[in-house]
Amino acid sequence: MTMVATRNDRTRPTSTAEARVAEIARREADRQARRIRWSRLLEARRCCIEWHAFSLWVRVITEAEGQLPAWLVPILERRCPGLLGSLAGNDNPERPRAPLLTQQISEWSEGNVLGEAEQGGWLRAVTYYAVRDPDFARDCAYAEHCAKQWRRRRPSAYPSFEDWKRASEECSDEILDRFEMNRETRRVLRMFRLIGAQRLAEAVESYMEWEAFTYWLRSILEADIVIPETAKHELQSRCPGFLDRDRELRTTLSPHDYTRRWKALLEWGEGRFFLEAAKGGWLDALALSARAHPRSARTVDYWVFYWDEHWSDQPLAAYPSFPEWRRAADEFTMQSGSG
Repeated sequence: MTMVATRNDRTRPTSTAEARVAEIARREADRQARRIRWSRLLEARRCCIEWHAFSLWVRVITEAEGQLPAWLVPILERRCPGLLGSLAGNDNPERPRAPLLTQQISEWSEGNVLGEAEQGGWLRAVTYYAVRDPDFARDCAYAEHCAKQWRRRRPSAYPSFEDWKRASEECSDEILDRFEMNRETRRVLRMFRLIGAQRLAEAVESYMEWEAFTYWLRSILEADIVIPETAKHELQSRCPGFLDRDRELRTTLSPHDYTRRWKALLEWGEGRFFLEAAKGGWLDALALSARAHPRSARTVDYWVFYWDEHWSDQPLAAYPSFPEWRRAADEFTMQSGSG
């Protein structure tokens, strides 16, 4: 599966049939993802994005030079053993066409670096969301910028892959604006530039933790029951004052509208724990970034496919603490063929 994006792929209108195929692909990716631990999926996805960036770096240099530079050959041989030999039957390995070379790098990485995912039947879960990751789009934007610049004037020396990757992470809004991407991706990338990688990682972790906390309580809030004492104590500790708000809601809502209680809790936390993001105009982008994380997706999967159906089978007095619930959600997987 080639992962290098082209302009035609990004701008061609989507037909109803294509949208249907895309939805089928998304469902298959999600089905595969549920079969493995979210941490393995995250590691593989990051690896996939890294290899895609490497293939872009090789491509823009090869296109600028019109051939594979001699100094790049040992780098490819070290990172991708056997790759250049595999090109012998299709191309001149000393002057390979850039598109063929980058396609081969992608295929080599899938077969070797991501071999566990390929053999285990969850490669689609990796590649589907990797190509939709903001980092993936940013690298594409920066590669397009380099291709245009180096076509006009080849540099006297090309950056190492590590230097090129750092430059991609720091590329300007002007470069991003010239590259066509969806609105949500652009918002996340702007947030990244606004607050920095470390703050972003911390904010995403905090938001995922808060959203998981609300899912721990969601089934209770959506049921017409009294909140168990263990859950009430933790809710009062984390969210002082929310129970008063919840009592008001219960007097105005009918039971079939109790989903509003859960949404009110989510909004309550956003307005207090993420006030800086809200005031800075990047709360929506933060939520998008957090919900794209495999751990967040697994929390939702646990609630949808297991917890909401089975929680009422146990006595309310034995309702698990949030840390216990969180661990169970982290460990949740679905066997092949289920779900």
